[in-house]
Amino acid sequence: MAEVVQYHLEQMVGELEDLERCKLFTKPELKSIVKKRTKFEYGLRRRRVASADFLRYIEYEINVDALRRKRKHRKTRKSQPAKRTLSDYSIGRRIVSIFERALTRHPNDVALWLQYIAFVKSSDHSEDGEASSRALSKIYAAAITKHPYEARLWIMAAEHELDASSNGGAARLLLQRALRVNPKDRALWIEYFRLELLLVEKIKARRRVLGIDNTEEEEEEDTGLIALPALDEEKEFDQRVEDQAMAKYAAVQAAELSAEQRAALATPGNAYLQGAVAIIVFEQAVRAVPDDWQFRQQFVSVLKRFPDTHNIRQRVLDSIAADFAGCAEARSFLCVAHLSLVSSSSPELVDALREAVANYGQALGALDAPEMWAEYVGFLVKWRDVSLGEESLSAYFAALLKRAAKQVAEGARLSEAVALELAEGELLAEATRRFPASEALWCKRLRAAIDAREDVGRLCEVHALPAARHGRGVWDLWLSWAEREMSADDVRAKYVAAFAMTSQLTSEHAELKAHVQVRFVDWAWSLGVDAFRAACHTVQRHAFPTPGFFRRCLELEPEAKQRTTLHEFACRVSEEDKGPWLAYLRFLVGERRLEAAAAVFWRASKALPSDADREAFDAMYQELLRQNERTVASGLIAAADVARGYEHNFAQDVTESPHHIAISVYESSGSIGCVSQKVSS
Repeated sequence: MAEVVQYHLEQMVGELEDLERCKLFTKPELKSIVKKRTKFEYGLRRRRVASADFLRYIEYEINVDALRRKRKHRKTRKSQPAKRTLSDYSIGRRIVSIFERALTRHPNDVALWLQYIAFVKSSDHSEDGEASSRALSKIYAAAITKHPYEARLWIMAAEHELDASSNGGAARLLLQRALRVNPKDRALWIEYFRLELLLVEKIKARRRVLGIDNTEEEEEEDTGLIALPALDEEKEFDQRVEDQAMAKYAAVQAAELSAEQRAALATPGNAYLQGAVAIIVFEQAVRAVPDDWQFRQQFVSVLKRFPDTHNIRQRVLDSIAADFAGCAEARSFLCVAHLSLVSSSSPELVDALREAVANYGQALGALDAPEMWAEYVGFLVKWRDVSLGEESLSAYFAALLKRAAKQVAEGARLSEAVALELAEGELLAEATRRFPASEALWCKRLRAAIDAREDVGRLCEVHALPAARHGRGVWDLWLSWAEREMSADDVRAKYVAAFAMTSQLTSEHAELKAHVQVRFVDWAWSLGVDAFRAACHTVQRHAFPTPGFFRRCLELEPEAKQRTTLHEFACRVSEEDKGPWLAYLRFLVGERRLEAAAAVFWRASKALPSDADREAFDAMYQELLRQNERTVASGLIAAADVARGYEHNFAQDVTESPHHIAISVYESSGSIGCVSQKVSS
């Protein structure tokens, strides 16, 4: 172990000498750096080393390098560029070495690979960018070898080949290999589709610069650029590049191409530039993931970033319409797909919205289902709210919503979502009968009843609470109405009835039980301390008190004696929970009742279920005692300072006053006191 550590330390000699020669670090600082690195190196030679140990070492080296950069920048004149020395590269290389040692120990840690890649991308430890690019390529290859099912690594490697190396063929090949390993990975298909579109755009941009694709209209425009003649050699080179790109993909997918697709690929000149390969990639993706229309929607989102892709976009939309005719969400997306191509400030927006409404009309005629009506109503509500500043447009959508409400009420088209937006009066009552467990619908109906001054108590107790007993909003509306409309005794009776109803709920609704109990305590607190304490006793008699109830009572209770009783009850309710016991101990230690705290700690140690819980609880208790000791010590020091101040002030009066003031500081039971006594001169 020592030999290996010594070897790694010896590699730092040149770097340390360079740092001292450049006067970036002093000798004591360099000794501290060597000491810290030695400690890290010995830590990495243990039998079991976590990845966090390597990352702490790396973080330290990054901080050292940041300090070196800052000091060198401060010393360097702006007019004179800094000369690069050994220390400019050595720390970065050491960090790379630590990463490699970490990945040798933990090759299955994907997060570690990603951190390694991010560091190499962001650093300049290499002498030139080309070396850094080659290093990244090797890292990606090693990472993919270890984790072939991680789509992120394949995508990052393809992006590196495309951006850093300008090698579109290598990027395409990487994604094709990734899809052979992960044929159903959606992210890989989307990235492959985007890559093909990007390569087409690059070819189009190059052809525009060379003047190959100029149309007659473009030639008439005065762009300020010199149109280069299209030489025969350039045309042949351009065509050869396209043919090679098509041949690579066709060699992989030839067995799966249809006759029509083969004819499209064989078209000379523009088949590739018109997106033939991107269409093939989309069709292959649909074969791999056939039952997800939102996956196809992602292709439409990608196409928004590329011009001249209307034919590809229409192909995607047609596939959604053909394969998901019975899906309301898919039909709704098709109805509004054209809106994404229209700017919100464009005068064409009104016509586009009318077209969307017409599309919804056709979709509702083909799929007259509650889900489709919910999509239509959601569209109308959204654009009604968006167009509030435009009176005519807002009135248009309001009229459509009113008509939709009538149409929904006529047939079996009502859904919970539609009812929340449109239902009123009888339709709202029908919605609560159709969907009795919907908390949102009952809350809407109760608010309407409160505004109409109806019998809310009977509506809640007979209909709403038995159907939606789990709904917190329903309980709040009922209890708020009772607190506002009834006397204190009647409200207390309502809360007792609420305790009886919530006690029948399962443990999944423990938060609702605690909420009702806390709400009762808060209401009683508004009436006074006596009412608050009576409410606490009522909860303990008529309900099963929850930890949240006791926490709230302890926050409100002003007297220490009553708080002690509440702590005792809280610990009995949840004996196996460390929280109430620790809160009790914190209270006792704060009151300086250390003997009582020791007794409570002994009881808690017996009640906790496992050794691990007891060990954790013991550590928390010891920390609590240490905090108390520090608080007492600081109090003693402060009191002594005050006493010394009194002594200094009164000492000046000894010679001037006929009476002398004697000050004595005494300590008793952990407290400081001052006694002053008047004595005769």
